[in-house]
Parts: sequence; C-alpha cells; structure tokens
Amino acid sequence: MNISYSEPLSRAWLRMKTLLFRPFDIGAWFVLGFSAFLAGLGDSFSSNGGNFTNRFQGDTGFDNIGEMTRDLGDYSQGLMANSFAVGLAILAGIIILVIALVMLWLSSRGKFMFLDNLIHQRTEVTKPWREFAAQGDSLFVWQVGYWIISMVFLGMCALLGVAVFVPLLATEAGWIITVPLVIIAGTIAFILLVALLYIDFFLSAFVVPIMHRDRIGTMAAWSQFLAIFREHPGSFFLSGIFYMLLTLLSLMAYLVVGLLTCCVGLLLMAIPYVGSVITLPAAVTLRYFTLDFLGQFGDDFKILDPVSPDQGPYDTPEDLTDLNNHRAVIGAEDIGENGSSHQPGPESS
Repeated sequence: MNISYSEPLSRAWLRMKTLLFRPFDIGAWFVLGFSAFLAGLGDSFSSNGGNFTNRFQGDTGFDNIGEMTRDLGDYSQGLMANSFAVGLAILAGIIILVIALVMLWLSSRGKFMFLDNLIHQRTEVTKPWREFAAQGDSLFVWQVGYWIISMVFLGMCALLGVAVFVPLLATEAGWIITVPLVIIAGTIAFILLVALLYIDFFLSAFVVPIMHRDRIGTMAAWSQFLAIFREHPGSFFLSGIFYMLLTLLSLMAYLVVGLLTCCVGLLLMAIPYVGSVITLPAAVTLRYFTLDFLGQFGDDFKILDPVSPDQGPYDTPEDLTDLNNHRAVIGAEDIGENGSSHQPGPESS
C-alpha cells in the first residue's frame, strides 16, 4: 500500500478553498468558526497544577534531608492553621475542575459539529449538535477516564521519583548517583509524554471520524483504528510528525500576518471565537488532511470522495451555486457524472 502525505494535503487545500472562498461568505465563516471554536475548547485548556517549588528555592539553608522534612512540616502546619485559605483553595480547585469538565464536554460535542459541517460542506449548529449527541457524550466520558488514569499514573511516577531521589540526595555521593538516574528518568518521562500526545492526536484525527461515520462509541472506534494501526504503525506515527510540522507552519504564517498588521491581527487572534474564525483556513485544511489521509487505508475508512485537481470537490458551477444558496451539501459521492444528486451525507458503512 502506497501511503502519501502530500496528496492528502493537496486535496485538503482544494477542499478548504472551495468551502471558504468559492464563494467567500463571511456569515458562513462565523458559523463554521463557532463549531471550530467549540471543537478546540478541550485542546486549549491545560491544567498544570500549582507551583509549590518557590517555597524551597533560593537560600533555603537546609543541609540535609532532615531539615528539608522539617521545612515541609512547618509549611503544612502553616496551611492547616489558616483554614480560610485552605477552604478557599479547595473551592478554587473545584471551580477550576468544573470549568475544565464543561469545556471538555463542549469540545467533545463540538468536534462532531465541526467534522460534520466539513464532510457535508455546510454550516449548521443545531443539527449536528443533536445528531451526534451520543458520540459526543461517549467521547467526553472516554476522555475523562483517560485524564484520571493519566493523572494517577503520572502521580505515582512522581511519588516514586521523590521516594528514590530524595534519600539519595541526603548521602555524600548523592549527586554522583542521582545525575545518571535523572537522565534515565527524564528519557522515560519524555517517551511517556510523546505517547500521551500521540494518543490524543490519534483520538482526534482518526478515532472521531470513525465514530462519526459508523455512529459508534469511542471504544468501538478505537478497536477499528487499532486494527489498521497494527498493520501500518510507521505511517501513522509519521502522520503525527507531518501534522505537527503543518501546525507549526500555520502558526508561523499567522504570526507573520499578525506582525504585518502591526500586531492588530495577533490581538484579534487572541480573542476567543474571533481567533477561531480568523484561523479557519488552517483548521479546515488540517481537518481535511486527516480525513483524506485516513481514507488511504481502505474503502471502509473513506469518509470523503476524491477531489478533481482542476475542479475541486464539485463537478459543475451549478453545484457551487447550490452550495451558496443552501449551505448544505453535496459531497462528491452525492453527484454523478451527469451532475444529478441524491440525499447528502456519507455512505453508510
């Protein structure tokens, strides 16, 4: 099987130009930008936890592990003595957690809205929101479970690291032993981070489209994806690197545009939702790229039909007129050679 990266990108570029610029409709941009904004909510939220290292940086003055332990004890007692501060911190943590869960849920539903609009070449909100509610909720539950497992696993690794490294630092030859161990631990942590990033990428890029096409849950879609992943692991890993490079190039392009507008463009892109509208060309192209790339692995994974390099996703000017008038429409699979069409939407697998 010959897997290409440039051809899906070329087709994605053609599809993006047809959807956003043939013709240009600012109203459609704002509606489609809204679904892109929702889809990106979960990706934009990050929880790095509190930074408690400042208390022990600088001239702390401890010479051994015993003094460090006493310092930690004094710090804990100080927190417990101020019950108001502790209660406020707990309340803030709960609020942040609730906000994170709401954003993740909206993002899970938004991913299917954005995807459905691109597949059908339309700009709708309520229909895909309702139609793919079950898939969106399934994705949300899966991601919550994934978050919990990842946090527990990383927390256990952190505790293990503290249990190993802190006693070593208390010995005379602690640094000699610790430095190699830190290098090894850092390498393992990097591998784990890359693995987590790839899981997130595969979920969004390939599992979600399978869920959309077959109207199935997250675990069932993962099962289908892993079946082809085991046959072509290298191709999928390279797709992640290629996607990352495309993302970096897009960011650089928008940065240049922002600087050329005396930073006005950068300020606009920093505004939630408005930024999603401005950066639609990149978001649409990248989403189409993953769909076209997945379609190379067999008919069961072809969510989009091939694109004519000369004409784009539509065969006749009349089809583009229909797209402009109804904003609904017709994928290439819905148009025959004579230009007739049937009910829009991907074929059932």
